[in-house]
Amino acid sequence: MVYNMTGFSLSRRDFLGTAALATSSLILPSIARAEGTLQRITKDGVVRVGVANEKPYGYVDTDGKVKGAIPDVIAAILAPHGVKELKAEIVEFNALIPGINADRFDIIGAGMYILPARCEAISFTNPVTRAGAGFAALKGNPKGVKSIAEVAAHSDVVVGTQTGSANVEDLTKANVPTDRVVLFANATEALAGLKAGRCDVIYFPSLELNELLKSANDPTVERVEGFEQIKDANGEQKYGYSALGLRKADADLTQALDAGLAELLSSGKLLEIISSYGYGKAELPDGVKTAEQICKA
Repeated sequence: MVYNMTGFSLSRRDFLGTAALATSSLILPSIARAEGTLQRITKDGVVRVGVANEKPYGYVDTDGKVKGAIPDVIAAILAPHGVKELKAEIVEFNALIPGINADRFDIIGAGMYILPARCEAISFTNPVTRAGAGFAALKGNPKGVKSIAEVAAHSDVVVGTQTGSANVEDLTKANVPTDRVVLFANATEALAGLKAGRCDVIYFPSLELNELLKSANDPTVERVEGFEQIKDANGEQKYGYSALGLRKADADLTQALDAGLAELLSSGKLLEIISSYGYGKAELPDGVKTAEQICKA
């Protein structure tokens, strides 16, 4: 997919750093294959992006083009440095980390949250977005639950969420028994499970729920109003921070993406990009909390 992005620039020298000195158009093919990911994608103009085909994060549209808030951010950062094409690799969400470590793609562009356990397997950029979560239920919310604490307290309530997601960890920490948690491959399957009576509520990030219900346009299901967000140790609302995922060996690419991301945030371009997918100012990272801090939390 070709992006023509304007209005945003970084110094190419800053972006490539001293690693670019090792790159030459005269390098033999056998040596070129040993190049780092950053050098390869800036030379070839192509970056491979792993997506879970979920809106609004990263997906392949009916026209075959990769779209979504996260791929658009990647394109905006890399376009000034000769990257003109994003090639999408669609995998299930819980296959994204194994996939990038198997070199199936270069960047995870799926709205993946930074979690300490994930930080052991891959590197993350600093946050791209932050978000709360919510419930969807059948119309009228028959069980009446409005928090995961209430789910834990009511032995007859079953909750559905996505396998491998940060929401599973939330439910575990809230002491929701595993036999009352139904795991689905994605939000669309979870909605089908809700309607089929396999669970009483489904628990997903707010933006994903909004997109899901908008696309479904089903009057028999609704967003649960008055949902109580989980709190951190200080009693403040706990956010999930999404970022770009990379192989640990690609430290120079991670640094380059962080530099571009910081400029997008400070210039207002980040909000401009993600707002077309339903994000608002509330979903912007604060620019202070880093991936390193979140990984150590």
